[in-house]
Amino acid sequence: LASRVMPLKKGGWDQLYNLQALAGRGQVIAAIATHDNTNDLGALHPLLAAGTANLAAAGIPAGIGAALFDTGYASEANFTAPCGADLYVAVTRESVQAGTSAAGRDPAASPAWQQMAAKLDTPEGRALYKQRKAIIEPVFAQLFARFGRTLHYRGDMVTTEIHLWAAVHNMLKAIGARTRREQRERQAAARQPALAAA
Repeated sequence: LASRVMPLKKGGWDQLYNLQALAGRGQVIAAIATHDNTNDLGALHPLLAAGTANLAAAGIPAGIGAALFDTGYASEANFTAPCGADLYVAVTRESVQAGTSAAGRDPAASPAWQQMAAKLDTPEGRALYKQRKAIIEPVFAQLFARFGRTLHYRGDMVTTEIHLWAAVHNMLKAIGARTRREQRERQAAARQPALAAA
C-alpha cells in the first residue's frame, strides 16, 4: 500500500507507512505488511489472512489459534467479520476514553462489543491477552533497533524491504533457539556420570 501524510506522535506531520506485524510465541513473525492509515482497523483481517497463508506455506496447516490485538483494532466490523482465528481484541482504554467505537457509536450498545468484552473478562481471556505485549512489542523494538525506523525504498519495493526485515528477524530467532538448545544438550551431557568397563 502507498504511504500517506500522517501525524507524528510528538507533533507535526510526515509521509509515513503504518507498519503491521503478526507474531507468535518466540516472537517469530508470521506476517508483516504496511497499512496506509493512522488507525489499524482495516489491517486486522488482511494481516490474519497473510499470517494464515504464510503458516500454510511453511507446512503448518493448523493455522492461527488465538489472535490477540490491542484496542486500535477494535471495531464492530472486525468483531463480526468471518475469521478462522479466535479473536481477542481489547475494547477498553481508547474506546472508553472516547466513549465511542470507530463507527461513532457507543460500544456498550453493540452486542459484538459486549461479547468481546465478556470474552476478555474470563480467566482464559485475561490470561491469553496478558501475553500480547510480551509477544509483539519486542518484535517492533528488535526490528527498529536492527533496521531503524526509515524505509529505504518506495512503492512495491517497500513490501520487499519489510519482508526482508522479517526474514532476517526470524532467522536470528531460529539461530538463537538452536544455540540455546545445543547449549542445554551440552550441559545435560556434562552432568551424565562417566562409566568405564574393563
